[in-house]
Amino acid sequence: MQDVKKKYSLGFVLTLVFAASALSCMLLTILFLFYVGYGYDDINEPRTGSFDELMKVVETRFIGSYDIAELTDEGMRAAIEALDDDWSYYMSPAEYTEFLANSNNQYRGIGVEVLLDEETEGMKVVRVYENSGADLAGIIADDIVVAVDGQSIIGLTLTEIRTLLRREIGETAIVTVIRDGTDTIDLIVEYNIVFTNPVTFEMIDGNIGYVRLRNFEEGAAWRFANAVSDLIDDGAVAFIYDVRSNNGGRVGEVTGILDFLLPEGEIFISVDRGGIEQITYSDEYFIDLPAVVLVNNYSFSGAEYFAAMLSEYEYAETVGEPTTGKNRMQTTIPLTNGGAVHISTGHYLTKNRISLFDEGGFTPDYVIEMDDEERSLYYRGELTPDIDRQLQKALTLLQNIIN
Repeated sequence: MQDVKKKYSLGFVLTLVFAASALSCMLLTILFLFYVGYGYDDINEPRTGSFDELMKVVETRFIGSYDIAELTDEGMRAAIEALDDDWSYYMSPAEYTEFLANSNNQYRGIGVEVLLDEETEGMKVVRVYENSGADLAGIIADDIVVAVDGQSIIGLTLTEIRTLLRREIGETAIVTVIRDGTDTIDLIVEYNIVFTNPVTFEMIDGNIGYVRLRNFEEGAAWRFANAVSDLIDDGAVAFIYDVRSNNGGRVGEVTGILDFLLPEGEIFISVDRGGIEQITYSDEYFIDLPAVVLVNNYSFSGAEYFAAMLSEYEYAETVGEPTTGKNRMQTTIPLTNGGAVHISTGHYLTKNRISLFDEGGFTPDYVIEMDDEERSLYYRGELTPDIDRQLQKALTLLQNIIN
């Protein structure tokens, strides 16, 4: 086994876009493309003339009232939506502030992860952060949020719902949820800052180190390295790395972890819009212990890349569900209005020059689909190791190796 105290180099996925009105799409897409500071044909020649012309028409001919900041925001959203790229989006100044906090594993809000529920058109809670406002108010996973302060959210987009929930720190909202399909409950939830640890770990099945990576945001790499080192010190002889429902994060955090685990070689291949490759390499130090990676259909971006790279290096076997197939890289570019655009500026390939997008995602060595009950228990944090079939498969594979 190589030195585990090695040195390593450190380098959201809610789409914050919604359909603007026909007028916004017609007028304001142009606004964004000619917006000062972004959207050039030639980077040295910003196309401001048409924007000025458009705004002059609005200011001198439009008979209604309007808010220039709102007009700008709607134009930005409409333009980026027109790119038809699931991973690119515009952020208003308030949303950009929240994005920066999220990328540091700090979340301003009520403390839940949500998905739109197709059956009810409400907002399904899939995770509640410990000690958050939602947790303290009694919201639990699988609750369906149907109203905020008495206003129905049925049929609204996630962005519109987030706007309804936006508060100053310490303020509250009345959140109405449906529980167990029938009971309607009103809960008073406080808006606050939630701090999260992206890495949790424990020893299971005697001497198997289990490490869960919730995301690859700020601090994930050094926390991961510390977790693995601590488990080895405690006697771990093999590892399970769980990146199920990990929606990715920063490239530097992904490469930091791959560098820590893998032997010398290519660990990240990015390709810019001109087709030029940039390659990140690992050093010669690595963790020479058997491993299995767990993935599911919500393992996005860096998470599926992590699994694919460990697989291609024949470092780990993989178990779970096929992933989504996202291989585009995004750059966050601040804008002069205080907002930002998070836009796809390149794509990445695995060591074997595989595009996960072209492949339709990463398919694990052993495909085991969760049923609805297992998935519900998993998101509530109640899928214990003895009934987690994916985890049990990983344990069986490792026990066959080490025994």
